[in-house]
Amino acid sequence: MTTHYRRNPDLQAVEMDGELVMMGQAQGEYFSLRNVAASIWHHLSEPHSVDDLATLVAAEYDVNVEHCRDDVAGFVAELLAHRMVTRECA
Repeated sequence: MTTHYRRNPDLQAVEMDGELVMMGQAQGEYFSLRNVAASIWHHLSEPHSVDDLATLVAAEYDVNVEHCRDDVAGFVAELLAHRMVTRECA
């Protein structure tokens, strides 16, 4: 079984000056994402595993998948902790 993550549909993002800015009422916080973080957020419009996301980031930024997998996993864990994504098992 593989875990997939998807954006929390209650969060709405607005692009401002090259950053994605959002606020979640349930979270009670503002969030700002840019660069790789914003790219991952865009990819999370559909369910993806951490490995899927690492592959997409590696291709987009021309880096080794192994080099970025831990960073992607850490970022997804932060998103999950802030309830910005939901977890699905497939």
